[in-house]
Amino acid sequence: MSDETTDVSPPHGADPAEVRRWLATLCDQSAERVPDPVPPSLAQLSERMELLAVPEVDREWLCAGLPDPGRDPAIWEALIRCHQRLFADSADMTAIPEWPDAPPTLGSTGRYFYAHLFVLALPLALERQRQLGIPDDVIAATFADVGAKLTFYRLAHGTGGFDRQRWIVRHFRGNLHRLGRLQFERAVLDLHAHGGDAAASGGPGHGDPVLQVHIPEDGPLSPAACDASLAAVRQFYAQHFPGVPHRHATCSSWLLDPQLAHHLPAGSNILAFQRRFTRFGARPVCDDDVMEFVFHVKPGNADLSRLPQETALQRSLLRHLRAGEHWHMAHGWTDLP
Repeated sequence: MSDETTDVSPPHGADPAEVRRWLATLCDQSAERVPDPVPPSLAQLSERMELLAVPEVDREWLCAGLPDPGRDPAIWEALIRCHQRLFADSADMTAIPEWPDAPPTLGSTGRYFYAHLFVLALPLALERQRQLGIPDDVIAATFADVGAKLTFYRLAHGTGGFDRQRWIVRHFRGNLHRLGRLQFERAVLDLHAHGGDAAASGGPGHGDPVLQVHIPEDGPLSPAACDASLAAVRQFYAQHFPGVPHRHATCSSWLLDPQLAHHLPAGSNILAFQRRFTRFGARPVCDDDVMEFVFHVKPGNADLSRLPQETALQRSLLRHLRAGEHWHMAHGWTDLP
C-alpha cells in the first residue's frame, strides 16, 4: 500500500459524495504500520468463517462480496487502513476507532464491510492470541461472537449485514474473552463515566483494573453456569495476563435494573445474577438496549403492540413500557472468587 494520498473514488453505482465522505473518514484515521492483510483463498476463507461461526445464510454473501484490490481499490484501501488501526491501538484498551456504518447506497458491500475487515484480520488476531497462550476453545468461543452479531443484524434488519464493528474490536485486540457463559473484558474503572463511587461500598476505586462482565444473548443465565465462569477467571488472567491483579468484576446492564424485581419471580436467573453485584453510580434510561437485545428491534423503531410476548420476560418488559415507565442501565461490582 502506498503512503501517498489515498484515492477514495467510490465504487460504481453508489452515491459519490456520500461514499467519498465515508471512505475519507476511514482513511484519515492514521495508525502505525502493521502487516497488511492478504486476500484469502476460498479454502482459507471457509476456514475463517467456520471459526467466526458465520451463519450459513451469510457465507455466500461474504465470499461473493469480499473486495478485490484490483476491482475495488477504494474499498480495499479503506479495509487496509481499518486493519492498521485495529491492531496499532491494541495497547490502549480505551481506544475504540470511529468507524461509522457505511452509506446505504453501497448496498451489501457496505453492510458487510466490517465483517470483511474481521475476516481479513483473523490471522493476525489468532497469532497474537496464541502468543498469549490462550486455549483454542476459548479462542473459538470468543470469536464466535462475530457470527452471533451477523445473526442479530438479520433479525433486526431483515437482511444480511454487520454493524457491531466497535464492539468486536475488543475481541480482536485480545481485551475480551469468553469463559463459559460470560464474557470478560480487561478494563480500567472510570468512575466519572459511571456517575458514582464503587469504592464507597468497598468496591474498586477510580483507575483500578477490573474485568467488565458481558452477557452473551445465547442461552439461560443459570447460576451454575455463571459460577463456573467466575470460578475460571482468576486462574485464566493470572496465567495469560500476569502482572495486572484483577480483584473485582463490574457489570453495566439493564439486567441489573432493580425494577426487574417487581416483575420477575424471586427465583429467576436474572435476579440471582443481580444479587452477585453491589450497585453504584447513575442509572440512565436504556429502553433502546432492551428493544435491541431482547426483541432485536432497531433503536427508535419499536411498535410495542407488534413485539413478541412469548416469554415471561418479554411480557414483563413490555408491560412496564406500556405503563409509561422506562428501563434503566445499572452498574454493579463484585469481588472475584
